[in-house]
Amino acid sequence: MKFRLIVLLIVAGMLIIVTGSVVAAVEGYLDGVTHFRHASLRIEGGKVVYFDPYGIKGEPRDADIVFITHTHDDHFIPSDIRKVLKDGGAVVITTDGVNRLKNLGYQNILAVEPNQAHQVEGVNFTTVPAYNPDKSYHPRKNNWVGYVVTLKGVNYYIAGDTGLIPEMEEIKADVAFLPVDGVYTMKAQEAAEAAKLIKPAVAVPIHFGVVAGSRTDAEKFVSLLPAEIKGEIIQGK
Repeated sequence: MKFRLIVLLIVAGMLIIVTGSVVAAVEGYLDGVTHFRHASLRIEGGKVVYFDPYGIKGEPRDADIVFITHTHDDHFIPSDIRKVLKDGGAVVITTDGVNRLKNLGYQNILAVEPNQAHQVEGVNFTTVPAYNPDKSYHPRKNNWVGYVVTLKGVNYYIAGDTGLIPEMEEIKADVAFLPVDGVYTMKAQEAAEAAKLIKPAVAVPIHFGVVAGSRTDAEKFVSLLPAEIKGEIIQGK
């Protein structure tokens, strides 16, 4: 006889019944996800995609697509892109980085700006704004981006370097990767507020432990999430 786990949650005064199958789905959202260091991610879900590869060990050369959120040198590192990108793979990058890639011999390049929808290598994604509303590090005028990428039916939001911005209220994602360093991007409390706007099933802190921020910031972020959002720290490699 098969049994299903039933979890009862009380959220905002309402009783919500979550079956074991739903819990298992949430747990499975992070299958195939690797957080290397800083804001560098690899997600395998039918295709293999990397975001802002940084400090890559070896030369896996398994990426169908590399996504670059902006051209600061802790996010846009051509040598690390070359380590992960397979022959014929695509690089998706903001418009200010295109010429540099072309000069280095990259050919399969897609230039993006905020608020666009694309399909590359069979992967659907949209771009969203990423900027600091109260700091000068990431001006809105630069048109840098975050990405919402769909892999095997799961929507992953990779925020890029951003502050807490009103556009987040329009983002629909199952998993949100949010920066928490507190210097160049959001503080832990701001990132938790961002998660409340986005309402993902799972929220993962990134952008800590290298340039700025620490694991303490990541832990604080997780502790501030509401009960209906599962917080998960993925140990960097």
